[in-house]
Amino acid sequence: MNDLNQGGASRRRNLATILQSETCTIASSVFDPVSARLAQHFGAECGIMGGSAVAQVVLGAPDIVLLTASDLVEQTRRVCRTDSVELIVDADHGYGNALNAMRIVNDLQSAGAAAICLEDSRLPRQYGSSQTMELVSAEEHAHKLKAALTARGNGPALIFGRSNALPLTGIKDTVARLKAYEQVGVDALFIPYLKSRQELDQIASDTTLPLILASADPSLFDLDYLSQRRVKVWMWGHQTLSLATTALAQAMSRAQQGLPPEKANPDYASIVTASEQYSRLAQQFLSP
Repeated sequence: MNDLNQGGASRRRNLATILQSETCTIASSVFDPVSARLAQHFGAECGIMGGSAVAQVVLGAPDIVLLTASDLVEQTRRVCRTDSVELIVDADHGYGNALNAMRIVNDLQSAGAAAICLEDSRLPRQYGSSQTMELVSAEEHAHKLKAALTARGNGPALIFGRSNALPLTGIKDTVARLKAYEQVGVDALFIPYLKSRQELDQIASDTTLPLILASADPSLFDLDYLSQRRVKVWMWGHQTLSLATTALAQAMSRAQQGLPPEKANPDYASIVTASEQYSRLAQQFLSP
């Protein structure tokens, strides 16, 4: 049924084209088919599916790597079947070592992911470790990214190298890590936790690949400025899920109090269920 939105792929740019563009594209945070279809409806060409968001939606669990690789792959498959947005999948640490990363790259590519992002965090939390996030060495993560590229082969999925070093070891180490990942041959660099233009200026100056940013700092959101710094995709973060959860909680609270529901927009229900497409199919195949 992935052709319900017939022509969807041809109407939007693919992710490789977005990375080659001179402009910066805003990505939506998506976590299931409903959010992906809404993102497309409001003009998003690409979406970023974070492991933290999938853990909340699929398991009702926090972002502590209780999510399995199979959980992530199946959710990716569900989202990609909607043929709505080019999907960048946050594959965390690859769910193990370099060989595990090869497996998940194969599986996510088969599920339809447009890009797969691997980060240099040490996950899951080790016995006796601190409460703060820890990193693997740049050398280890470079080998993991090289293995991921090998697993991708001639397939269509892009591989992004991500560093979480900025809040832990500072800008100098972050730049050194990104340069190491760049040399491996990844397609773009993914950078979270940026807090200032000075940090982005230094990263853009010392690297050459397209940049993907996830940051909630308003000072950075200027599409012209971001474009001049080779930022091809920008996302505020995963606030959409938090806001959706808040709205759901409020609606359920009203229901339990015996209060009538607040007015809903029926158009949104039609969008997320692809009602028009299914109606056309029913007319075509279920009518004599």
